[in-house]
Amino acid sequence: MKTAIRGMAWDHPRAMQPLAAISRRWSDRSGVAVHWDARPLKDFEDQPLEELASRYDLLLIDYPFVEIAATSGLIAPVDEWVDAAYLADQAAHSVGPSYASYTWAGKQWALAVDAACQVSAVREDLWRTAGLGQLPHDWARVAELAAATCNASSRVAIPLTANHAYCAFLSVGIGIAGTRFWRQGHGFDRTAAVDALDFLRRLVPDLHELSPRSDPIAISNRMSDSDEVLYVPLMFGYSSYARAGFRRQVLRFADAPRGPSGALGSVLGGVGIALSDRTSVRNDAVDLARLIASAPIQSGLYASAGGQPGHLAAWTSAEVDALVGGFCTATLETMRHAFLRPRRVGHREFQPRAGALIHDCICAAAMPPRDCLAELERLMTTLLPEWSRAGFASVGQ
Repeated sequence: MKTAIRGMAWDHPRAMQPLAAISRRWSDRSGVAVHWDARPLKDFEDQPLEELASRYDLLLIDYPFVEIAATSGLIAPVDEWVDAAYLADQAAHSVGPSYASYTWAGKQWALAVDAACQVSAVREDLWRTAGLGQLPHDWARVAELAAATCNASSRVAIPLTANHAYCAFLSVGIGIAGTRFWRQGHGFDRTAAVDALDFLRRLVPDLHELSPRSDPIAISNRMSDSDEVLYVPLMFGYSSYARAGFRRQVLRFADAPRGPSGALGSVLGGVGIALSDRTSVRNDAVDLARLIASAPIQSGLYASAGGQPGHLAAWTSAEVDALVGGFCTATLETMRHAFLRPRRVGHREFQPRAGALIHDCICAAAMPPRDCLAELERLMTTLLPEWSRAGFASVGQ
């Protein structure tokens, strides 16, 4: 059997295991082989589509790339390769804003095959032993817990590499100011932005020391393979770690903390499957992509093979929820309120540069929060003018 379809995913069992299982089943039926490559999480967040679309037929993409997909000619609109009824089912069964995150200029540019956002995680065995009562529901309690456990053998952690420091800043800011924190055309709510940076800067010294150099996968691995991390208030949720037998210890997940506004501060993640407009095996690639995103497969083989589905039928399935230790029911409310990062072309450069500034501010104390915000606003004016406000005044005015 000759390899006819090439796909690019990212390097984690949550991505690779379901794709491999579904592709094997599809290949047995079609006689067409499929090969999936994987890139590290950092590359998934940052790697240009231009480097991938000419080499792969199917791509798993992050939704901030959607304007690039729509304007570059690299990605074929989903509207061209699925029928209206299929697309309507996907829209009606979106997990939170997952489906809408891939909609641009009246067309759909990917199908949400994986749904995720920032949520909290706990080692229930360590939590019970410590006698800590209820999980924190707000950031004030998170800060108290981090301070109380900063010298304990099991501590609080948050993934704060540059990209995740950026997302943490957005989530805490939304918790403080609600939907007004960052609105297109309005820029950041300056008071809330300074408060968010200041809060994180004061929180970091009480966190586990791996926090500033770790992404969610690294934190989840350490949390499940050792007893060093008791609780994580905010990271992109990986339901794999809630499955019995995936790692040494099971993690349990819950909604993200609320801020003073009462809002659940959380940034949307997840993955969409897109079709390269340069594929030479279009019909076969389309057939496979439709299968991967379909409700029966999402609720069945995709979930049972280790995936984190993007179809609501899977998230509301008792069988799927049992597989993932209640992950779906425990985090669905946060999913419903998740915040979409900007999907403009400039965000590809803005996120890592903004993340580096925020990381330096909160983890290295390299600049005061007000100076950091001023730099963020200058960067936004250049790279994301649609999300900035006209004529920034000095911070604090």
